[in-house]
Amino acid sequence: MTELTQILPNTEKDFFFLYHHWYSKLYSFVYKKTSSKELAEDVAQNTFLKVWERRRLFNENILFSTQLFQIARTSLIDELRRQALSRKYSDYERPFLSRMYENMELQLQYRDELEQVKKLLKQMPLMRQRVFFMHKFDELSYKEIAVQLEISPRTVENHISLALKFIRKFFKML
Repeated sequence: MTELTQILPNTEKDFFFLYHHWYSKLYSFVYKKTSSKELAEDVAQNTFLKVWERRRLFNENILFSTQLFQIARTSLIDELRRQALSRKYSDYERPFLSRMYENMELQLQYRDELEQVKKLLKQMPLMRQRVFFMHKFDELSYKEIAVQLEISPRTVENHISLALKFIRKFFKML
């Protein structure tokens, strides 16, 4: 074997020898830069994974240690960029998510209230149900309802008024 810094990971035996020799030095190198044990471990392991994957691409004219630490630097920069992007995305997304959950909560509340109103409608006389439904759900005017049901607009108004009073009375009891 040649000088330790000149050994390249051509075989599994060489790779494991280099791994055991350089891992702690690489870990310390990254830890000094980040003060994060998890990040130092991830980058060191990632670096050796890349070393094994690229074992045939190493330049024999450049010290292995130089190439190893360059891969580690690049891996660290990539990981820090990925984390920064992830934080930036989370910070950007957080207000939208909170609004989305608020909207979902309002929608659920609206659906519950709508179901209660529909149950209440079933307790009203049939004509009042139809008038109220046509006005509130089909969004027809009093006049349009009056024409379709062949009743006066004043009768439509009375049905709507009585229906709303009935519904308000129920919700006040809650």
